[in-house]
Amino acid sequence: MKHYLTISIALLILAAPLIALAANGQTVVCPKCKYENTSANRFCIKCGAALAQSQPAQAPAVQPVEEPAILPPSRPTVLQVGMSRIFHLRDRNVVSGRLSELIGDSIAVIETSDGRLSIPVMDILDERVDIQKLDETRYAGPLISEDEYSVSIKTAYGVVVVMKKDIISMDRYYGDRKVNWQEEKKRFYSTEEVIDIFLDPTATPLQQSKVYLSGLSLGYGFTEDFTLRTQFGPNFTGDLNLEPHLRIYHKATGSSDLSLALGMRLFNRHPEELDAEQYSHWIMNTATKMRMDDDDELNRVPEVMEDSTATRFFWSAYMVMSRRQSLASGRGKWGWHLGAATNSLAMEKPKLRASSGYEWDEKFTMPYRVWAAMDYDLTKNLKFLLEVFADNGHKFITFDQSWDSYTDFGGHPFTIQTQKGKYQPVDLDFGFLWNITETFRLGVHFQSPYATFYWKW
Repeated sequence: MKHYLTISIALLILAAPLIALAANGQTVVCPKCKYENTSANRFCIKCGAALAQSQPAQAPAVQPVEEPAILPPSRPTVLQVGMSRIFHLRDRNVVSGRLSELIGDSIAVIETSDGRLSIPVMDILDERVDIQKLDETRYAGPLISEDEYSVSIKTAYGVVVVMKKDIISMDRYYGDRKVNWQEEKKRFYSTEEVIDIFLDPTATPLQQSKVYLSGLSLGYGFTEDFTLRTQFGPNFTGDLNLEPHLRIYHKATGSSDLSLALGMRLFNRHPEELDAEQYSHWIMNTATKMRMDDDDELNRVPEVMEDSTATRFFWSAYMVMSRRQSLASGRGKWGWHLGAATNSLAMEKPKLRASSGYEWDEKFTMPYRVWAAMDYDLTKNLKFLLEVFADNGHKFITFDQSWDSYTDFGGHPFTIQTQKGKYQPVDLDFGFLWNITETFRLGVHFQSPYATFYWKW
């Protein structure tokens, strides 16, 4: 039994280095006898020589993995208060409306036909375009701005402005959605917002800093709500006049636009003869009870006036409401306009000679004109215009009569007021307005003055 115990102890002593080697996994070679000792031993277990202590191999330092930088979504290239367009969002919502407010640099307030939305600026996608011109020039990049005549594009080499008349194709990109040229051509926006229909104003003023010149008047847009015009014909004869037009209410969204405006026409030396001729239907023969414009053989207005050369301060005033909205097809807009006007004849009428046998009809107390009108975009450059009106001073006159009055350079040139014509208190008119160039407009219709033309630049 003692022999077994002695043998076990000897085997355990011999196995100790192997157990230590297995435990530590590293060895140190003795420089003298070349015996492999465990790294835990300081002296060789075979010959007793000192061992060189080696540092345990260290695991390589683990370098922290850098997380890829997450860049915040870019801010839209162009985002300005007042712009009306289709806004494409990152969550694939599409909002059509007008940007009415920017809260700091983070929130865009957009007025839509369905309500008022507050949208994070970073959620609004850039709008990009790819344009091919007629001369084969091509530009691609973010859309900076756009109007009825041109588009501004930010390229890698600078900003370019391309006239729409020179474009042969233009694809749009809203995020990852492409709107090709064929789809784009199905939608259009009219290049003209009418400030009057025939001779009646709408609530829409001239655009700011725009100049207006027609065959009857000259105007300028001082602000986006205030326009001032003058009829240059009366100015030539000393009847200086101004026509202020002020929009007092305006609410716009991406699909509709509602305006209310007040206006006046002020004349400092207005010939009473013109007013008497316009309302000659209300001048009656006291003996025959016939109206002056019922019989061609009756006297002309100047012959029955107390002073046919008399002038006075004259005014007319009006209120008009206009609304324009997008057509369901996306092909342009249509608008309707409601207005009413009166003038200073409600307070004082031109004086007639008592000996002439004529006097003003006592039923004529208030001059008025009430109108309802519509404009409709047939194409980008062609409008259809329609108007129905009630006017107790209106007469139907032929083209020849209108032209003779307009070219009456010996009397009142560049005006269409005349005693001639047949009284017609309720009437209608319709016609077309054509944008011939970027600045010149031409219209035709079926009431005086039959043809209209004007420039805007």
